[in-house]
Amino acid sequence: MKLPSPIARLVHAGTAGKDDDQQLRIIIINSLGLTIASLAMIMGLLFYALTAKLQILIPATVGAACFLLIIWLNKKGKHESASVFMLVYQAIWASYYAILLGPGSEIVSALIFMICAAFLLYKKRSSILICAITTSAALIFIEVSYYNAWFTPLALEHHILSIIRWNCILFILIMNTMAILLNKRKSRSLVNALKEQSEKLEKANLSRRNFLQETSHEIRNPLNAIFGIVQLMKMEEDDGEIPASLKPLIDNLYVASFNVKGIINNVLELSRIEAGQTDELHRKEMAIRQRVHNFTGIYEYVANAKSAHIALSFDESLPDFAYTDEIKLSQIISNLLTNAIHFTRPHSLIRVHSGVKNDYWYISVTDEGSGIEKEKLQNIFQPFVRERSTFSEGTGLGLYISKHFAELMNGNITVESTEGKGTTFTVWLPMSDTSGIRAQPPHKSEAPVHFSGKAVLLIEDDKMSQVILRNFLNSLGIAVRTADNGVEGLAAARSQPPDLIILDSYMPRMNGKETLFHIRQDPQLQHIPVIVASGDAFTETASGFLREGADEYVIKPVEFGALQHVLEKYLNGASQLAASPAPPTTG
Repeated sequence: MKLPSPIARLVHAGTAGKDDDQQLRIIIINSLGLTIASLAMIMGLLFYALTAKLQILIPATVGAACFLLIIWLNKKGKHESASVFMLVYQAIWASYYAILLGPGSEIVSALIFMICAAFLLYKKRSSILICAITTSAALIFIEVSYYNAWFTPLALEHHILSIIRWNCILFILIMNTMAILLNKRKSRSLVNALKEQSEKLEKANLSRRNFLQETSHEIRNPLNAIFGIVQLMKMEEDDGEIPASLKPLIDNLYVASFNVKGIINNVLELSRIEAGQTDELHRKEMAIRQRVHNFTGIYEYVANAKSAHIALSFDESLPDFAYTDEIKLSQIISNLLTNAIHFTRPHSLIRVHSGVKNDYWYISVTDEGSGIEKEKLQNIFQPFVRERSTFSEGTGLGLYISKHFAELMNGNITVESTEGKGTTFTVWLPMSDTSGIRAQPPHKSEAPVHFSGKAVLLIEDDKMSQVILRNFLNSLGIAVRTADNGVEGLAAARSQPPDLIILDSYMPRMNGKETLFHIRQDPQLQHIPVIVASGDAFTETASGFLREGADEYVIKPVEFGALQHVLEKYLNGASQLAASPAPPTTG
């Protein structure tokens, strides 16, 4: 409802240049002052007409002027004084009329309203205290004066006193209603402001997430090239085709690329968690020993750069297979191993052990670093918490993300540390994930892996990635055909169906998801295994592709060892497929 212009000017006096919260508080004070002044004048004239007593009219007129003075104080910028003056003067004014008219007037009820109003009107504790003490003191004084009959009330006829009492009750009712409506307006204003701010934050989060997603993809393509080239160089190094003087440089470049990949993954994952993105579990059968063995093998290169080694062991009671989210478990193990390599001493041993205890199976990673101080252990799983090391430092994100994933899988991560000796991180997962799964040993091939006669279609728009992956696949005996986008890829697959398709997610003309959809809808192609190789490290993106029918999701930069295990799973024949589930890879 729009107020008339003169009233609106009075209600909004003193609000210029104030923030929304201050403006609303000033408007409430001005509104109450104007309302009480108007009611004081109206009721003063009414009671004077009924009683012809100047003791009623004069204080009512003075009171109305004093309540209008509150608006003047707000206009002059004395907001706290205006607020305190209003309730203190109201207490004095109510006390005068309570004594003048006697207990039958019910004016004392107005003082109870004023005590409650103090908490509504004031922010400062001192102002609330002043008003509460003043009003309480007035209430006690009135009751004591009634009890001891210190003052003689005006002699009024019964019907006049009844009219005055009901007018006082009406006054108190109006004041309570006003206070409730103004408070409701204030609450609505705060809720709207909060909703507006929330929408802004959601847009900012979405923009940040999109920026990180796009930037990640753009960074991962050149990083994929660097990491791929250094892996090809290491393969030639193993064949003795690289000069000995270059070997340390190649190893250092490999470790640096590997660490950058892990940092990017963790930063993106933290961004997704902070944005409130819902995690989905994509459980599948996993060979525990094979998965842990393969993954520690990948990190042996990184540990060797620090002259450290990884020792792996298993309990005999450990089940052979688990039904779990391999992508998230891979990231947990990756973060724990990265953390151990960061903080272990040079020329030390990192122990990785997997076993069973009570109702859980576990994977523990133990380093031989300097340990963690006891007072720091309770915050070690918070984001950006880092334990400084003489040897190297991390971003402080890996443990936080790992604990988040472990709890999502109904498990947990614990830490034990001895200063000067080292630290053990253990991920615990429920044994119920292993129940009912066949317990046959994982397949282990003794012969060198080779895929002679197998054909792979590589659908990838980045030429450098095409060249690097082609070289790696060719080294395994695989015939490779390439396509620059989904449209060309579908045409190539239909003209000559391959044994396996490697598919990028972001491409011109037809992206990865659309291409995957058409592959799964085509009777000629729907049986072909599809591995999505993407620079998008968000877990919900991976889960989305797996739901749409992708068999595996590999994050760029691609780690050749992990990719090779995936290829073994899908190119070595159905018999081996059943016996040796291969791990997903986080690149």
